Amino acid sequence: MSVFWITGIVLLLVAAGFVVFPWLVEGRKRQDTLTNTRLIRQRLLELEREEHEGLLSHQDRLETEKDLKIALLDEQDSQTQNATSARGVLLIGGLLSVVGVAVLYFQVNNVSALNNWQDAKVQLPELAERIVTQGDASVTEEDLQQFALGLRTKLTSSEDDAIGWTLLGRVYVATNRVESAMDAFERALEIEPDNLETLASYSQVLLMVNQESYLAQAKVYLNRILELDPQNTGALGMLAMAATQQGDTELAIETWQRLKTFVPKEAPIYQSIEAQIAQLEENASITTDSLAEQGPLTDVEPSAAESDDAPVLVSVTVTLDNSLAGKIPQNGFLFVYAQDASGASRMPAAVVKMPMGELPITVELSDANSVMPTLTLSQLSNVLLVAKISESGNVMKTSGDLQGTLEITLNKSKNEQYTILINEELP
Repeated sequence: MSVFWITGIVLLLVAAGFVVFPWLVEGRKRQDTLTNTRLIRQRLLELEREEHEGLLSHQDRLETEKDLKIALLDEQDSQTQNATSARGVLLIGGLLSVVGVAVLYFQVNNVSALNNWQDAKVQLPELAERIVTQGDASVTEEDLQQFALGLRTKLTSSEDDAIGWTLLGRVYVATNRVESAMDAFERALEIEPDNLETLASYSQVLLMVNQESYLAQAKVYLNRILELDPQNTGALGMLAMAATQQGDTELAIETWQRLKTFVPKEAPIYQSIEAQIAQLEENASITTDSLAEQGPLTDVEPSAAESDDAPVLVSVTVTLDNSLAGKIPQNGFLFVYAQDASGASRMPAAVVKMPMGELPITVELSDANSVMPTLTLSQLSNVLLVAKISESGNVMKTSGDLQGTLEITLNKSKNEQYTILINEELP
């Protein structure tokens, strides 16, 4: 039985109680009043008889009769007051019942959410024009959420729209609804399994989550892209990163080498790729036993070669609001990362991850901390700096994470100093 019906029955019983209880009490009082009135009237008749028989003087009869009539009036006034009180109780009970049912209906049926859904359907064409066609930079996260709600509603009547599902997935990524984004991309791939854009978008999300099972799934999709388009440099870069993060050294070296052939030697990315290959070849020389102890390379950290070559672009000092001091997880991690502030891509351009230690702490970000060689910090202009404390060890935002943000304009000619205050707990 639903919560609505259970609560409705309870409210009905309470309302019935407001009606029945005063009625029972009033009934007893009414019966007592009738009994007393009958006795008083009977006594008046007896007084007349006693005076007629000479047992009582006329004066005594009048005085006694006066007292009895006063008592009778008191009984009638009491009955009137009780009736008024009972009506008041019934009125209050009825009003409370009506208010309770209205509140219950509003909560159970989520009327505000229903109104929001109706607004989303009406605003869908306008939001689609601003977000998809115009690329309006003034679009807020609330606009994206409204657009996602309206688009999801539209897809219920056209579930074979692969483009729609892909677009919905990208909007979910932009609003940090990663699981919903994965579901949307999977629906799109069920309709068009070889859609390159969907495969690339889904692979990017899987790489961002950076978990073993997701990395393996990303490699499958990226290999499929390269089967369909062998010169897809974006897929090559993501596959190289997935293999590196997963500890698949042989595949990582092979893929970085393939990617290097598409990059001009004078490009800064070329040097980063060479440094990554050198680091992987050095790791490959370690014995099998050492590799087993070391485990897969899952943390996003710069290699020694990269750190020496890449200039520091941003120094970030991370501090913590005193109100959150008691909420730091014992085995948590600190992430400091930079991403495009325009929201064009949610993929971090530079990430530093470390076990949680004492705050404040200063972290340096550069191209050496890039997740993908095709997306580096130096390529960005408006940058969103994020400092996050997480127990999951996952760079993606999750409920309970502690976070602080700062939006800056990147000055590539010198190392800038910034301070981020971690002052919010993610819902």
